[in-house]
Order: sequence, then structure tokens, then C-alpha cells
Amino acid sequence: MAERPTPSITVAIPAYQAQRFIAETLESILAQTRAAEEVIVVDDGSTDGTARELARFGARIRVIRRPNGGCAAAFNTAFRAAAGDFVAECGADDIWEPHKLERQLEALIAHPEIDIAFSAARVFGAAAGCWGMPDNAHMRAGILERQGLARTMYRSNPVCPSTLVIRRSLYERLGPFAEHIGTEDYEYWMRSLCGGAVFHYDPEMLVRYRRHDANASSDHLSMREADLYVHRRYAREVDDRALVREVLAGDHFALGRILRNAHRSREARAAFGASLRQKPTPRALAWALLVSMPARHQDALANRAISLTRALGAEPSG
Repeated sequence: MAERPTPSITVAIPAYQAQRFIAETLESILAQTRAAEEVIVVDDGSTDGTARELARFGARIRVIRRPNGGCAAAFNTAFRAAAGDFVAECGADDIWEPHKLERQLEALIAHPEIDIAFSAARVFGAAAGCWGMPDNAHMRAGILERQGLARTMYRSNPVCPSTLVIRRSLYERLGPFAEHIGTEDYEYWMRSLCGGAVFHYDPEMLVRYRRHDANASSDHLSMREADLYVHRRYAREVDDRALVREVLAGDHFALGRILRNAHRSREARAAFGASLRQKPTPRALAWALLVSMPARHQDALANRAISLTRALGAEPSG
């Protein structure tokens, strides 16, 4: 039997104000037990010392500079410039384990039908934990069954972008990352599922994903709105209508809480009402009643609403 050809890999790194960590990231990529064919760093309009740090690596990396346009635009720039059969994404502050590419290439060779390969990641820094497929998922390794993955992914995003390797021809077929929403990666994984992409999961933690103040979004409203956009757009891809209603109810409820805290009571009332229409819950009812009261009474009653819904087992502890 003829030996299967080894796919070529381009690494794509968007970098904005990345002087603190970019060198450590690049060192982990360049020290892989199986080297990538090319490493592209898109300097997305940095004004700090990012350019100086990148210059230290000389010809071992290719640097593309562009005006600041955000992470999605930077990734799109890198994908358009990539020559590899697959593109491996990496954040400018994350760290690859030395055998990351080697292990994923073994999977790509063994299963040439793979379009997207991802793994678990170890979260460190300002938070600690694991990012990957949930422990209760039926699919823990290998090629993932489409509907099972759709249900898991619809509930929450299990794909750490810095673990991901994506077939470049899939990107060319599906089009670029959406640059108008705050969860462009999540939207792309759902779009890929809709487009018939074959996903492969490795439960080994092949990446260390760094959490710090700069990469934690402070615009919670826009992030929640983006999640709702994705969940509405791809609701038909999920075969569990109860799950769809539960997730959409949770999105609307979370938006209601954010809007209430911003003293936008009319919008909050509409959000809680939308949550109740998707799935009636004690917490949504309590908050809908709360924001229907005069504004001067809401702050005093908010803590009581939280305590009541927690006592009913319906309020998150966080």
C-alpha cells in the first residue's frame, strides 16, 4: 500500500499589542517535534513593542503588517496568504506543547477525510481549567459524529482556537471569518458543521491557553448578542428542539441581566419576556417582574430576586 502524503501546515498567528507573550508563543511553535512549513504572523496594527519582538525571529517567520481590524480580519489575512494544505491557528499569547503538530499530523494522515482537528487545552494564568469536549459527551476522541457534535457545540463552544488545524480548501469553500461579530470563531465552527466539515477531537491537552486581563472581553453585552446571533442562525442544525429552546432562553436571560444592570429596563423587560417565551423558568419570571417595577425599587429588590431563584435551584451561583 502506498504511503499517504504528509499534509503541509501553515501556522497563522494574529498579533495585536502582543509584546508580552509573542516571543514565548513563537518559541513553542518553532520548537515543535514536527515543524510547520511556514509560520505567518499578522501584526494587526500594534503600537507597542510587538514589531521588535517579531524581528528577533528573522527569516524563521513571515510577518504581514496591516492596520488594526481585529482578530477575525487578521486571521483572514493569514489564511489568504497561507500556502499549506492545512492552517493551524494560534493566539499570540498561547503555548503549544512540543508534540502538538506531530500528533495532529498523525491524525490527518490516518484519517484523510478530516477537515478540522482540535484538541483539549489547559487554561492557565488568570483562570485555570480545561477547555475541550465536556466530560459527559458521548464522543471523546477521534472522528466526531455530526449531530452529537452539533448538540454539544450549540450548548457551548468546545473548540479552543489555538488547538485547531483547518483544511485550507474548506476555508476557501466556506468563505472568511465574520468580521462583524464578537464570536467569529464560534460562528465559523457552526458554519463548518453546516457545510459538512469532518471534525476530529484529541482529548490530550496539546495547548496551554493563557487567560489574562487583555484577552478577557469587558463588553459582555456584545458577546452575549453575538452568542444569540449564532444560536439563532444555526438553530436548524440541531436535532433537539428542547435544547434549542433552553439555549435561546439562556441567551435572552443573560442579555436581560446585563441590560438591567445597565439600567436599560425596557430592553431588559423585552429580553426576559423572550426568555420566558422560549422556556418559562422561575428565574426569568422573577426578573421580568423585577424590571416591571419602578426603577427606584429595582436595586433594592435585585439581591432578593437572586436569593429567591437560587433557593429554587434556578440561579447560577456565579
